Amino acid sequence: MRLLFWLLVSLASLAASDSVTIGNVRVQTLSPTLIRVESIGPLGFEDRTTFTVVNRDFKGIPIKSVNQVTGTVVTDSYTVQVSQAQKPTDTCFAQQGIDVDNAQRSPYFPNGVQVNSPAECCAACQTDEDCNGWVFDAVDGGINCWPLNSWSSTHAATRIFGCLGNSCLSLITSITVTSPDGTVIYQGTPASTANMLHWPSPLNATTYVLSDFPRFHVPKWGPTPHFPITEHKETNGYDFTNNQNGDIYIFLLGSTIDTWFASRAEFVQLTGPTPVIPDFAFGTWFTYWYAYTEAEAKNDISMWQKGGLPIDIYGLDMNWRNTSDLQDHFYSHPNTALFPNFTEWFSFLHANKLKTYFNDHPYPVDWQTSPSEVGFRFGGLTEWMERGLDFWWFDHNWKFSIPPPNTLPVNGWSYSNTDGNWLGLDNAAWGSHVYFETVSDYYKAIDSNFRPMTLTKFARPDWRSNMNSVQHQEHPAHHRFPVWWTGDGVDLQASLQSMVDTGIHDFKPYVHSDCGGDYRGSAGDLIRWTEHCVFGTILRFHGSDHRPWTYDDATEATIKSYLEMRYKLIPSFIAAGQGSVYAGFPIVVRADVFWPSYPEAADNTQYIHLNETLVAPIWDSSENSTSRSVWVPPGQWQEAWDGSIVTGPTTITVTKPYEQIPMWHRRGGFMVTVDSPALRVEEQDWSVLTLEAFPDIYSTKEERRTVFSLHSASRSELVMNSAFENGIGLVTFRISASEDGVSRGWVIRLHLLPGEECLSALADGIQLEFKHIRPVSPSTPFFPFAGVGTAPAHKAGLIAEIHVPQHSIDRMVQIKISA
Repeated sequence: MRLLFWLLVSLASLAASDSVTIGNVRVQTLSPTLIRVESIGPLGFEDRTTFTVVNRDFKGIPIKSVNQVTGTVVTDSYTVQVSQAQKPTDTCFAQQGIDVDNAQRSPYFPNGVQVNSPAECCAACQTDEDCNGWVFDAVDGGINCWPLNSWSSTHAATRIFGCLGNSCLSLITSITVTSPDGTVIYQGTPASTANMLHWPSPLNATTYVLSDFPRFHVPKWGPTPHFPITEHKETNGYDFTNNQNGDIYIFLLGSTIDTWFASRAEFVQLTGPTPVIPDFAFGTWFTYWYAYTEAEAKNDISMWQKGGLPIDIYGLDMNWRNTSDLQDHFYSHPNTALFPNFTEWFSFLHANKLKTYFNDHPYPVDWQTSPSEVGFRFGGLTEWMERGLDFWWFDHNWKFSIPPPNTLPVNGWSYSNTDGNWLGLDNAAWGSHVYFETVSDYYKAIDSNFRPMTLTKFARPDWRSNMNSVQHQEHPAHHRFPVWWTGDGVDLQASLQSMVDTGIHDFKPYVHSDCGGDYRGSAGDLIRWTEHCVFGTILRFHGSDHRPWTYDDATEATIKSYLEMRYKLIPSFIAAGQGSVYAGFPIVVRADVFWPSYPEAADNTQYIHLNETLVAPIWDSSENSTSRSVWVPPGQWQEAWDGSIVTGPTTITVTKPYEQIPMWHRRGGFMVTVDSPALRVEEQDWSVLTLEAFPDIYSTKEERRTVFSLHSASRSELVMNSAFENGIGLVTFRISASEDGVSRGWVIRLHLLPGEECLSALADGIQLEFKHIRPVSPSTPFFPFAGVGTAPAHKAGLIAEIHVPQHSIDRMVQIKISA
């Protein structure tokens, strides 16, 4: 007996495994900062991928010892202690003190039923094939049993809750994680574990805990028809049979911004990255909730062209199909009164180098993942793509929509009202999966290199100003299905706040709102919307009539200048999109990511754009000249409109007219831009790119940027260093050859401080010519990022402009500056 006891409390595996089973719980030490604790499921422990978790291929860390009696697992990095309950054998097992959220009652018992015990309540549920769980209230003297089809989550209450198969009841009662010195890092229970994603702000927590629930396996073909299917034919290969509450991942975030970022990288590795979106997606999008005729739409496109207004995507809202007599439940009723020949329409758009998409409010024909529903949805969506449609907008915001799997449509099959929630998986996330994977599989099937993309809802609520960011938490797989919009009736302030916060909390780099709003605003209002969208994530005009030429000439000219500025920044947008894939790094970054020790940095009404520019949009459009408070981070920042320098950290008040969005260039950094006049992203000429640099010759910090070639992941790395010695500054650019061997030239524009001048410039030791460009006069109109040859703002120093000849080799450019 003593030998048996010693074996129980000693090493579980002499091979120093990173996995151990204790009773009905498995502990996996995936990394020094990531732990998995898993209740056994109906079919055992789960090693396949799931809807949430797509990769558990971590290196793991050795388990030094295991105590089976106390449930303790010891590693060099932490100790995990797990308490667990006995696995119930009764299919009607229930737990006291629990009620459910967002309950949808079973159709057989829409008003509940009166019974004498929890067992009778369970028996009532078993008589309804659509019932998955029940709630019993022992206190209630009347109706006291509610058989349920679905619910989103549970909370502490006085009622009794049970579910068929017991998959929603975790065996784990508590988990404690301690550091090697005995400090408690985490202590909690599965009941307090979120299955919705809301990643903590920098340094606001030392742990983050996530539950993979509901847990199900997704076949490699996803929501597309597949033959043959050998298992789970009735659900198109989706396997829901090993669903089990209590599959928990504990991220140890540490106490520094570096460890916080490292845990974000582990989350992305575990749940999958946000895919790279098409290059053209960073250009201008346009839709208008209006019943266009084909002639009107073609005239619109000619007006974009005539005005020299850059645009890449022109889509149609609901008017592409008939909506009367339930025709909008199907894909076979195009509105030929408005568009007589959609094949010709698509050909016209593509001849004009435009991409296009349709809005879709889907109505279910059967249960989600059933062969009939899968075939209907895939067939309807891809038939239009075969005709020429490029991608789809899954519009969650309508009177009807598809529910998540294993859930009846809200208010029954005759209505299928939008929303629906299966154990935390709502129809916004599920619909995003269905549409994105359908578009993706279509392009795979035709062997296209088109990067898939869809437009879907970012969370269930339509966002409003100053809402708590917890209210847009979503399923932890939702970030894999870009891009996302924030709903209807969203004002500019709410658009700004949601865009900034979702990059932190939701891992979504492409959240945006209907640019211009769902109303026809003043000219100044549209300008403020446009500048916010230009310096945002996705620039998509939608809602009311936001066509620039329908306002006065000055307004159209200002909007054109902003759109041109956006297109100059396309190389930096594409690089930022690539960077968000594996690092989970947002395109618009709340300042506490860089300066977490400053409370002001967590302000979600300002941000660092493309890792370089401080932007603080004004959302009040009632008056032209409007003020707002801005927190300026540590360092030197150059005001973009007048060139003056402000040194942070400090809080300032800035006043700007409609035409000027408050923004500051970071001294010590640089941006990659392009001067191509093309009106489409994919027609830009990148044979010469521009570096807009704001050097700090007194700083030794190294700055790195990446340029990705259009249409590919081929890259070129750029590094800027500064040094100062004997009164002379030296700025060095090291530029690697592009991986695809393309020959490229560079224009380096050094934005110098007042009093600084360029002394010399060498490329690989060969002298280069340069020119100084003096600031404009105070009365001369000025616009930032205007491109090669343009002058700086009136309070700025000189610009030293240096042209580096085209070549396909590594380059080193050295520039001397007098202080």
